[in-house]
Amino acid sequence: MMGNLLLFKFSLFLFITGAFFSLILGFYSKKFSTYVSGIFAAVSASLSLVSSINILLYQNNFTIKLPINIPLLTANIGMDPFSAFFIFLISLIAIPVSIYSIGYMNSEPSDTPVHILGFLYNLFLLSMILVVSAKDALLFLIFWESMTLISYGLIVSNTSSDESRSAGFIYLLMTHIGSAFLLFLFLIMANYSGSFAFESFHDIYKTIPDSLNLLLFVFALIGFGTKAGLVPLHIWLPEAHPAAPSHVSALMSGVMIKTAIYGILRITFDFLNPASYWWGIGLLLIAVTTALVGIIYASQENDIKRLLAYSSIENIGIIFIPISAAIIFYSLKLYELAGISVVISLFHTLNHSIFKGLLFMGAGSVISVTHTRNLIKLGGLIKKMPQTSLFFLIGVLAVCAFPPLNGFASEWLIFQNLLSLFKTSSSTIKIVAIISASLLGLTGAICAATFLKAFSGIFLAFPRTHQAEYAHEASLSMTFGLFTSAALCLLIGVLPLFVILPICTAVSTLMKSSSVTPEMFSDGNTLHISNIIPGYYSPVLLTILLIVFSLFALILPKLIGSKTTTRKDETWSCGITPRAEFEYTPSGYAQPLEVIFSGLHVPADFYYKWIYLPIYNALHRFSHKLKPIQSGVVQIYLTYIFVALVACILWVSL
Repeated sequence: MMGNLLLFKFSLFLFITGAFFSLILGFYSKKFSTYVSGIFAAVSASLSLVSSINILLYQNNFTIKLPINIPLLTANIGMDPFSAFFIFLISLIAIPVSIYSIGYMNSEPSDTPVHILGFLYNLFLLSMILVVSAKDALLFLIFWESMTLISYGLIVSNTSSDESRSAGFIYLLMTHIGSAFLLFLFLIMANYSGSFAFESFHDIYKTIPDSLNLLLFVFALIGFGTKAGLVPLHIWLPEAHPAAPSHVSALMSGVMIKTAIYGILRITFDFLNPASYWWGIGLLLIAVTTALVGIIYASQENDIKRLLAYSSIENIGIIFIPISAAIIFYSLKLYELAGISVVISLFHTLNHSIFKGLLFMGAGSVISVTHTRNLIKLGGLIKKMPQTSLFFLIGVLAVCAFPPLNGFASEWLIFQNLLSLFKTSSSTIKIVAIISASLLGLTGAICAATFLKAFSGIFLAFPRTHQAEYAHEASLSMTFGLFTSAALCLLIGVLPLFVILPICTAVSTLMKSSSVTPEMFSDGNTLHISNIIPGYYSPVLLTILLIVFSLFALILPKLIGSKTTTRKDETWSCGITPRAEFEYTPSGYAQPLEVIFSGLHVPADFYYKWIYLPIYNALHRFSHKLKPIQSGVVQIYLTYIFVALVACILWVSL
């Protein structure tokens, strides 16, 4: 245990050291600063990864008391298996992304402040780890705000870009609205528990009214849902993620928004008590809407990073589907099914982090050599960037849930989880489950069409512009980062139980009334849900069959072709030499989808015009009505302070 504690402390120290070394060395050599930033981040993440794995396997929990002396603040951080899973997730993605960042930052223009980016990058990773290891509500909010402000700095790092400044402002505004709800949430809970320590929040639902219990859940949903990107709180995400450097986008989309998953699960199942299945039904409808809206927006995008950002909104919706099912099962005292649902949610959380990080890094490699994010200006890069195209294709197949990759394993379990809602006796739940499963299937179909457009638009056919024509393969460190993430997509897809085992440990810690074991998901050869739903899937057998059929498909044409004459010639195009202008563009490919979903597709300014602008106008009018109290007379201001003080004393006394 002591060795594990030292590993974790040393990893935190190295993050801080890497941040300041990168900043200082940047004044002498920006290239050296980039190497220091990436190497320190990768080594620090490796140490925290080992520490989290030890906790998940052996459950040697620990707590560290920080040298902070502030009233009402216990200032403790530490790891239990549930927080260890999220540290595992953050660290696992940070390692390839940090290695990738070395080549990516070295390819940036000479005026890019790489030393400042390296400084913020290490602190960003540190802040995310501290968020999920905080054991006090006030400390959690401090780290939460630090994570927000540091990521804001990364978003607006391109100071000459109006897009970056605008995206940063929207991000800061929305996330601070979410933070305000979290502050109210923790203040109310501390009022009933008598402390801000998370330990005092355990089972706090026993001391608060049921109506307040629901209000706290709503506050948590708004506070964490804003960071996660639930519709309609998602408006910052497609603006901020594309504006950041690509390796930062990989962390924001792959990891940062998952800290919200940690928060909502911790609040819902560790502190509160889902008293009614209507909580779950309401969240399920929001989750399915988020998934469908996110992928419909993605299907219309020609900016590759905005497309990936909208896809993250879709996957956040998918992650919240089994969380919704868990709330339904928990309220009905079906604790085993509730625990299984949370395991499935965390499994897809991990898988999405891996393949979305891979896709953002792949997009970054393309952008770094072509200097464009527009799909219409690309094309033909499969010959110019063969390694990047292969790894990007693996990410595309994973996000589209193509077997035997990791995206298929978790989404298959999510469908099974929705079907398990038929084990309840409520007709309402069954109807909602049918609708949700149907819409999830539709989401998957649109996702496949969207990423077919993305891959073909970037890598297939002829180069459509000068940038694409003279593109070249990315650097070695960037390619290595892509390779590592692609290998994880395949490895977890073929051997999912190796990650389901530690997830079960994490969930059993979170939901003490629900003991979840890997045997509930497998009999040794197949993947299923605790013999509840008659559906089985063997990842290893499916992989073997795919390899055999692939080899057969490659060998058979050669055997047949050896008896015939092969002729290669230009593609026939009515006697005209084929040119890039003749290609079916990404916009043309997506046009049928745009027509089909024109009734469902909400204009981008809808949320501003009908949700946020009315709120802004109401607050603006209210503030004007309060303007007369600003008299400029000091005596009146002192009277305000006196009245407020008396009111606070009376409130505390009562």
